[in-house]
Amino acid sequence: MCVTRIKKYIGLFLLFIIPIELIANELTLVEAEQLALDSDFIIKQYTARSESLNERAIADGQLPDPKLKLGIMNLPINSFDRSQENMTQLQFGVQQSFPRGRTLHYKRLQTEDIADIDQAKALEQEKKVLRSLRNSYLSLYLNVKTEALLQENRNLFTQLLDITQRQYAVGRDNQHDVLRAQLELALIDDRITQITGEKEISLAELAKWVGDVSAQRPLPGNFPEINSPLNLDEIVSSLTSHPIIQVEDAVVNASNKNIMIAEEQYKPGWMLDLTYGERTGNNLNGSSRDDFASAMVMVELPIFTDKRQDKRLAARKLEHMASQYARSDRLLELKRQVEKEHANWIRMGQRLELYKTRATVDAAQNSESTLKAYQNGQTDFTTLMRARLTELNTQLDMLKIRVNQAKSQANLLFYSREII
Repeated sequence: MCVTRIKKYIGLFLLFIIPIELIANELTLVEAEQLALDSDFIIKQYTARSESLNERAIADGQLPDPKLKLGIMNLPINSFDRSQENMTQLQFGVQQSFPRGRTLHYKRLQTEDIADIDQAKALEQEKKVLRSLRNSYLSLYLNVKTEALLQENRNLFTQLLDITQRQYAVGRDNQHDVLRAQLELALIDDRITQITGEKEISLAELAKWVGDVSAQRPLPGNFPEINSPLNLDEIVSSLTSHPIIQVEDAVVNASNKNIMIAEEQYKPGWMLDLTYGERTGNNLNGSSRDDFASAMVMVELPIFTDKRQDKRLAARKLEHMASQYARSDRLLELKRQVEKEHANWIRMGQRLELYKTRATVDAAQNSESTLKAYQNGQTDFTTLMRARLTELNTQLDMLKIRVNQAKSQANLLFYSREII
């Protein structure tokens, strides 16, 4: 009695534990998204480049390294005696140059703007990864559920074939009905073979983002949940903060720094020179010779600016204008893409609602009534098969429309503000 009770408890334990383990092993869309983001090397590349440029920006804002001078002046070449002539000196000096105006300050800011370009590209790549991952995940879900529907209907068509064969054996149906049932079963098998191949392709595409091991895990039975996008006006208004536009903004800012640097070239640049000259030997009166110290300031004079500074400034302004035009064009193109994708998403939603409320319901009722009519001898087998196929195709069409709407929703999230 105790052994029987223990076996019963073990059976109940396994009954509840095994499904939990299977569910825990399922690859959810949220987990797949995180795996794809963590393993994407392009995101890491852009992030590393951005950090590198931020480090370089600090260096770009510093003064040039000073220059050390070491030499000898006025050395007599007949004797090479440093004490012979009173002007002979052993010189030690330092030179420090100072670029024009605030050139270094603007160069630092420009390098930081270039770093912002790569940072925005990293954010853009994150959005691209999520969009591609979601589409791959949904494609695999579509193929898995399509295969399951076909297998389910294959069992139904196998039963119909058995019915026609039995009725043909007793003389109720003719051979044509048996052949038609065999043909439809063969076509179902062909569709299963085709969808199996498409599922393998979808698995390979998903493995690109989450790895081979994770891609082989089963998908949850429930339809993948994707965040709802904003309405059209909100998406369009938020495009100015989209990473693609952030890239263009950083380019515009960097080109604006070029204008500021060009304007600083109208200011003088200068260099400081400090030199110490050591002399040896004695004066005529027997006293030791004094050492010399000198300081010089060298100034660059931007006097003739019409062929240099003026032309460079004009060129920088035109480049800045071109970058602004590029940003405006990119923003307009994004707006067109959003409007097109939003219209597609709305249209898919309308079709899905039609299939849910009418098409699938009518197809199921038609199939059920046709089966009853066939069992009562009020219709032929061809009509029954046509009704069954219509119900199957309607279910598959609704599944495809639902997945396509979700893909369109994922595409809209690429343009929307989304917390990753």
